[in-house]
Order: sequence, then structure tokens, then C-alpha cells
Amino acid sequence: MGLLFRMLTSGKRAAYAALFHFALRLLAMPVDAVLEGKETRTLKKAAPSVLPVVLVVGAPRSGTTLVYQTLARYMDVSYVTNMTSMFPKSSVTASRLLNWMPKRDSADFHNFYGQTARLHGPNDGFSLWNKWLGDDRYVPRTDLNESEQQEMRSFFSAWSQAFGKPFLNKNNRNTGCLDLLSKVLPQASFVVVRRNPLLVAQSLINAREQVQGDKAVGWGLHSQSSDTTQDPLRYVDDVCDQILEIERQLDQQLKHIPADRLVEVTYEGFCENPVESLRWISGRIPGVDLKENLMTTELKPFEASAKVTLTAAEQQRLLSRLQERRATAQMAQL
Repeated sequence: MGLLFRMLTSGKRAAYAALFHFALRLLAMPVDAVLEGKETRTLKKAAPSVLPVVLVVGAPRSGTTLVYQTLARYMDVSYVTNMTSMFPKSSVTASRLLNWMPKRDSADFHNFYGQTARLHGPNDGFSLWNKWLGDDRYVPRTDLNESEQQEMRSFFSAWSQAFGKPFLNKNNRNTGCLDLLSKVLPQASFVVVRRNPLLVAQSLINAREQVQGDKAVGWGLHSQSSDTTQDPLRYVDDVCDQILEIERQLDQQLKHIPADRLVEVTYEGFCENPVESLRWISGRIPGVDLKENLMTTELKPFEASAKVTLTAAEQQRLLSRLQERRATAQMAQL
């Protein structure tokens, strides 16, 4: 109820849309159940595909949603939409059936903590990934058996066959299982987004307050909650540890993925020159084309959020903790 109140009073169109999408998802459940049988048959007969799978990853609040929205708009790709997410049991079948619905052709780069507004807007795809990676929104499974791995491969083959275009998705939780995904999906490439850690921490603290209603309650990949009774700023330490753990695991996994399947960008650089960033990304991933005419007519630089709004105490604690943890990590490597 607290989250509902905060979404209703947020003034964010994407927040209102997320509530509307949730209501539609409940109404779609009977249809999803009816289409499940057709979906099962479609996945079983799908031939292997070599079309690219492009996965945008990075720490939560690092700019991954903006990158995802921009790629979805200006690359010739298919992707999970808010409409698709309403049919977790029949994603391919329902998406094909609903593909005829008219779509607004104007660009929209607004979102509410990863939730986009339009029915055909890009979606994180938790309804899809949860089939294999579990329901924990913050920690993914990394121990899929051969049958589960084959199910994942069959899905992407069926999706590629249905739409005939590369598949694009962003899900921050997938940052925790890149090694697994790279092995199961050999056609997958990864767009890794990084951002100034201070601004990531600030945005994570804001997300805790806005989404969870309490800065002490964890939000996002590898987050944790703490009792702040004795130490009111303990949540700052938690957020700092969360960011550094994501960085550590990300760097560790990237060592095992071939360089030609990786594209790394910074949020700041992407915002400053999105056109060149798109060309860099598409040039690194064979089989992914750009909508050059659309880019030329409407794509402009984004305003990168760089204003520090943390209190002086929060900022001092954060910087101190970051330096302390990084110094400890460096000593451990010696």
C-alpha cells in the first residue's frame, strides 16, 4: 500500500502506467493459460537460430534503462514489451498475435525505476527470465541443468523464428549471471553500462526511499537491508557494498567472455553522444542494423543526471566507505 501511494503521488507517467499494466496483467491471465499449449508446441519445433541476442547489463541505476530504450528505438530489433510481459506462459505466441496493434511512433525515454509507460515500450522481461533464473528479483540462479538450458535456447530460437530480427533486452539481475548466459546462448552479446559510482549510490538511495519507503531496506541486485537504529547511516555502507560487489562480480565474469561479444559504454559518454555510441555498439555486433534515417532526424544528446543531492553526511560516509573497501580489495590482491 505504501508503494501504491508513492507511485500515485510521484507525478511520473511511467509510474501510473505501471499500475495500469499490472491491472491488465491480471485480466490477461485466462488468455495466457489458453495460449500456453500453443506456446509449448511452438518452442518444441523451433529450429536453432543464429540471429543475435543483445543483452544490456550493468548495476541498477547506472543508466541501463535509457540505453535499452535508445537501442530499442533506433536498432532494427525485437524486444520484450510491457504487453509481452502480461503473457508469461505464452510470450512468443501472444506477442505474434498482438503485433498488429497500432504503436505510437514518437520517441519516449521516460521511465520509473526501469518501468516504461507505453504498452509496446521495452520491458525488463522478468516474466521471461524468471522461468529459468528464479523469482528472486535481486539474485539470479546460476546452476541451470541441461534441460533448463535447452528450454532457454528453444525460447530464443522460437522468438527469432517468429520475428526474424535480433532480440534485445535489459535486465540488471542478469549482470549476476553473465557467465551462465554466455555459455547457454552462444549468439548473445553483452552491452555493459557503467556510471560514476557516487551517482549510482545516490540513485540507489533514492530508489530505496521511493520504492521501498525506507532507506534502510535494500533495492536491486545484491542489495541488503540493515537495522539503522544504532547507526543511522548504515544504509550508506550497504549501498556502497552493493555497488562494489556488483563491480567485483561483473569484472570477474567478463574475464571469461570473449572480447568480441562485449561492448562497454559509460552512461555519461552515451548521453553526450548517443549517435556515435549506437554506431559503436552496432559495429561490434554483427547482424544488428541501425535505423539511420530515424537517428538523423530525431536523436539528440541526453542530459546526463550529474547533480549530487546527497546530504553532506551521506556524501562523506559514502566516499570514506568506497575508499576503505577499495583499499582492502587492493591489499587482498597483493
